[in-house]
Amino acid sequence: MKVSIIGAGNGGIVAAADLTSRGHAVTLYHSPSAIKDPHTDITEGKVHFKGEPIRINTFTRDPKQAVAGAEVIMTCLPTHILSRMFEEIMPYLEDGQMIFVNGASAMSSMKLSRQLARAFPGVSVMIGESMSLTYAARYDYAANDADIILRSRHNLFSAYPASDTEAMLSKLHVLYETLVPAENILETTLNNGNPESHPAPSILNAGVIDNDGENFYLYRDGVTEHTVKAIEAIDEERQEICEKLGFEVLDKAGRSERSTYFEPGKTLKTQYNESPVLKDLVGPTALDNRYIVEDVGHGLVLWKSIAEALDVHTPTIDAVIHLTSLMLEVDFMSEGTTLEKIGLDASRNLNHQV
Repeated sequence: MKVSIIGAGNGGIVAAADLTSRGHAVTLYHSPSAIKDPHTDITEGKVHFKGEPIRINTFTRDPKQAVAGAEVIMTCLPTHILSRMFEEIMPYLEDGQMIFVNGASAMSSMKLSRQLARAFPGVSVMIGESMSLTYAARYDYAANDADIILRSRHNLFSAYPASDTEAMLSKLHVLYETLVPAENILETTLNNGNPESHPAPSILNAGVIDNDGENFYLYRDGVTEHTVKAIEAIDEERQEICEKLGFEVLDKAGRSERSTYFEPGKTLKTQYNESPVLKDLVGPTALDNRYIVEDVGHGLVLWKSIAEALDVHTPTIDAVIHLTSLMLEVDFMSEGTTLEKIGLDASRNLNHQV
C-alpha cells in the first residue's frame, strides 16, 4: 500500500520504519515550519529499525509530493499542531484518500473534516482516528535508531462520520489489524488513556519537576499511593460519562491490560510503577509539557465539556483543570477543546451528531 506519514517526529519515524519493513511504500513528510530538523540520514530515507538498516521510499518537505497518490495519509502529530499541519496538505488532497489520525484521540477527525469542508468543499476524503498511537515507540535521535516496545492491542477506531468506520477499517486493517471499531469518535476520545494518567500526578509532583525534572520518572516514581487516588477519581468520572452515552464501561486497569500496556493481577499503582513499557520513561521535565498542556487542554477540558452536556458532575477533573490553569497561567477552559468549538450542539443527542 502507498502510505504517507505526516510528521517526522518519534512516532512518525517509527511508523515509517515499521511499515517500510512490512513492504509498504512510505512517504515521510516533515513540515518546513517544524522547529527541529530530522537526523541528516532521515532526509535520505535512511533509518535503523531494531538495529537493521531500512530505507524509506521517500522523504519530503513538499506537501504536494507528500500526499500525491497516497491511499492512506496517516498523521503522527501532537494534537495542538494537527490543524496547522493539516492546512499544509489540504490543497493537495485527492478524492478517495483516507486520513488516519494516529495518536491520542480528541475528536480530531471531526475538527479536520470541518476544516476541510470550509476550505475545499469539493474534496471527498474519509477521516478517522484511533484512541491512541498504535505503538509504544522509541527513537534514538543520535543513533537514528527506531524501535517498537509494544504494539497496542484493542485500539478503538472510529471515522467521522461513524458510518465510514467499516470502509476505513477494511483498508486500515492491512496496516494495523489491532484496530477495533468504536461506536463513534466520542467513544475513542473517552478511551484516550492520557488525560487520566498524566496531568493529575504531574501537578501533584510539581515541586519535584520544578527542582529536578531531568531525573523525574512519572510512571515509576510520580504515581504513589496518594497520587493514584486522583487518577482513579478521574477515571470514575470518565466511566460515568461513558455509561451515560451507552458505551462500554471499563476501568483504567482493565483497559490498559487489554491493550497490553499493563499486566493483570496488580494494583493500579503497581501497574504504573512496574509497566515495562512506561516505567523507564523520563519526565515530564517541566510543567509546560505535553503531558499537561495537551492532556488538559485537549483531554480533560473536552471530557468536562461532554460531561456538562450529559449533566455528569466532574469535581476531580474540574480541580485538575483549575490548578493547572493557575500554575501555568493559562485559561485552559477558554483555550482548550470543547464541544462548542468542535461544532457539536450540547443540547442535542451527542451520539446522533457523530
